[in-house]
Amino acid sequence: SYRIPILDNIAIFIEYLKWYILFSIVLIIVLITKNYKKILPLVLSFVLYFLIVNILKIVIARPRPYVDLKNELVNVTNPYRSFPSGHATSVSLLLPFFNSNVFKMIWWVIVIIVSLSRVYLGVHYLSDVIFGVLLGYLIGELSLYLINKKKK
Repeated sequence: SYRIPILDNIAIFIEYLKWYILFSIVLIIVLITKNYKKILPLVLSFVLYFLIVNILKIVIARPRPYVDLKNELVNVTNPYRSFPSGHATSVSLLLPFFNSNVFKMIWWVIVIIVSLSRVYLGVHYLSDVIFGVLLGYLIGELSLYLINKKKK
């Protein structure tokens, strides 16, 4: 319930920054660095992300924090799909795709900002975003592993 108008605006901007923009950024980085072998695992990661997160949200059906706090800042289509955070999952699944430690460090900052904005907006609990970050990272690693194993 303690909010600052400038943080409200930043968090709402992040809310509307959809994962496909992040996917496009990583795809451009992959193409610029000519690391084409990561395109298929990247696509697989987003397919797995979509399936796993949506199944978990339906099965668990955890109410979002604003349902109890009555302090929503954004319109969410379903107030009973808090766990896990899809934003945190999608942004963190990109971490294994960066070869450069500099890109990886920058991306960790983005992951933290996006995750905290979800808590700030009242659409997720901290446990939702922590699990989302872990799940996303594991999905990214699993996709790279599966595609590399299949090629061998």
